[in-house]
Amino acid sequence: MSLSVQERKSLLEAWIAAARPFGAKVIAQVGGAPLPDVLELATHAEKLKADGIMTLPELYYKPRTVDQIVCYLQQVSEAAPTLPIIYYHFPMMTGVDVSMNKLFQEASTRIPNFKGVKADLGVAMEVAYLLREDQKIFIANHHIAPSVLMGHDTSIATVTNLFPDLVHNITSAVKNDDVIKARTLQKRLNELVNGLAAEGDFVPAMKTAMELVTGIRMGQTRPPLVSFNYEQRSRLKDTLIRLDVKLQNTD
Repeated sequence: MSLSVQERKSLLEAWIAAARPFGAKVIAQVGGAPLPDVLELATHAEKLKADGIMTLPELYYKPRTVDQIVCYLQQVSEAAPTLPIIYYHFPMMTGVDVSMNKLFQEASTRIPNFKGVKADLGVAMEVAYLLREDQKIFIANHHIAPSVLMGHDTSIATVTNLFPDLVHNITSAVKNDDVIKARTLQKRLNELVNGLAAEGDFVPAMKTAMELVTGIRMGQTRPPLVSFNYEQRSRLKDTLIRLDVKLQNTD
């Protein structure tokens, strides 16, 4: 949400170009902007043949009812009618919190291309019985083991960018009925996430950790968030080393 419309378009174009040779799916998050911009981004995603769009609710004039959110989703879906649309439920950041049970039912009835929500495991458990075969719950946090155990096979977790092998191994352990291994690996992932969160705001922590773990320069965070200073970066580096994370960049 810190990017301009043109920056978001350029970013999506780059991601699709990078993903296509590997057969990777790209879902464009078009929300978090004024509705005209959201519609423009949705149409752009459809022209690029993205694999789907996802949207937050309106963030200033916040919807207060299920009907208001579904009406909003309808408008966004009509801007990209050939693409699946996913609702991003993140009340901690958006302040929008309605019955997801009712929303899922209403959206499924009124929006032909409504294909699910991105939400935490609690919401996933609440609406699981409503899922059609063509719908998914995209788990939004790092609780990988319990999510897979509950039958969910999709997630959009930020930490997967940092620790893809660990997330994959957790998933495999659950699917292979190795509960002890899954529990051990999930505990390690929890420790890593807690280590990142302990240093402050999650976005600058993630950007700094990505630089340290991958060696890829991530750039500065944009206001009102503040990039880590030298001391914070050093403490985070020490935390990752203590947790036996291999670093590509030790600057």
